[in-house]
Amino acid sequence: MSNSINHQLVADRIGDIRATIASRATHPVTIVAVTKGFGIDAVRAAIKAGIHDIGENYAQEMIKKNDLLQKSGETGESRWHFIGNLQRNKVRKLSGSVFMWQSIDTFSLGEEIKRRSESAKLLVQVNMTGVDTQGGVSPSQAPALVERFKESGIDIEGLMAIGANADRETTLLHFQDLRKLANSLGLAECSMGMSNDYDLALEAGSTIIRLGRAIFGNRDTD
Repeated sequence: MSNSINHQLVADRIGDIRATIASRATHPVTIVAVTKGFGIDAVRAAIKAGIHDIGENYAQEMIKKNDLLQKSGETGESRWHFIGNLQRNKVRKLSGSVFMWQSIDTFSLGEEIKRRSESAKLLVQVNMTGVDTQGGVSPSQAPALVERFKESGIDIEGLMAIGANADRETTLLHFQDLRKLANSLGLAECSMGMSNDYDLALEAGSTIIRLGRAIFGNRDTD
């Protein structure tokens, strides 16, 4: 796990990202610093630079980092976003710490989260690319799932998606379609855009961007 983090470089990159947001978006955009594969110092660098939304893909990694922050009293205003695939049996361990769950793809998962944390914020993950490994429900299935949550008294904040790898034209179309889908369902939040395509996501109306490499640089490969 990479631990060599230059705090000033992180702050400079975040400044550049904020400038890009200001030039491309007319609405508030939340930057989620994705620390997957980086050590606790990455979390500290992001918080020091004014980023309070921290994203993790793996339950054990998030729990470990959160425990370290808790023990050192560094949590401050930080909030965890869980953005990876999640099994229901992991919810209990995470429920007291996660602010927003960005990868809800079944009713049972969302129901379990809300049962353990009424204040939890949920995003339904939509698979815009058709790639099985990305997870999420299809665009045609999303309205029924959102409606089922609504009928059960469970609020959904918005939708989340992953862009098409390396194909910027297709990625922009997918992001635009996700924003249209969120609008049609009356959902405010649209989490889309990562380090290689967040500029396209901003153009399409993203309200949450999830950035790892753009903030922290490349992860160690060993």
